[in-house]
Amino acid sequence: MICKLLKRKSIRLQEKEFQKNGLTIIEESQSYGFVREIYYSDSNFSEIKLFYSSGNVKEKGIYFNNGSQYGIWYKFDEKGKLIQEINTDEGYDFGWKEIIAYCEQKEIELTKVYVKGGYQTEILKQEENGRKVWVISYLVSPVLICKETLDGVTGKLLNSEELEFINH
Repeated sequence: MICKLLKRKSIRLQEKEFQKNGLTIIEESQSYGFVREIYYSDSNFSEIKLFYSSGNVKEKGIYFNNGSQYGIWYKFDEKGKLIQEINTDEGYDFGWKEIIAYCEQKEIELTKVYVKGGYQTEILKQEENGRKVWVISYLVSPVLICKETLDGVTGKLLNSEELEFINH
């Protein structure tokens, strides 16, 4: 077994963080088993696998660094049999390629490696009033965050607000 498991429910304890072949790998214990995240150098995306305590894969997929799932997400039963494939990009005609281009055009800093601590831009897929939207939150100054909501189909800016950022 890769991680010593904690048997307490809903406890997240980072067990390991290491570098291997230019990758940053994080492993954490979870109530169901453990999680392994792989961060690639110079990439906006990371790979994540959730494991049962038996060591079999529970779920796997790709995430935007500090954000939502990308593409197909795979779920498995405890014996390792694939039981579900979910297209997490379905309904987002204004997709990841466009949202990254939007951020680059606006000079919104995107995390391309693993960063421990601090505030990094967050891009989330959400639903608001039955509409699929993107929510981008990014630091504009040491004390201010901008939160923009874009339509998930057209990319139209629906809302923009500035929020106070208090760093603890």
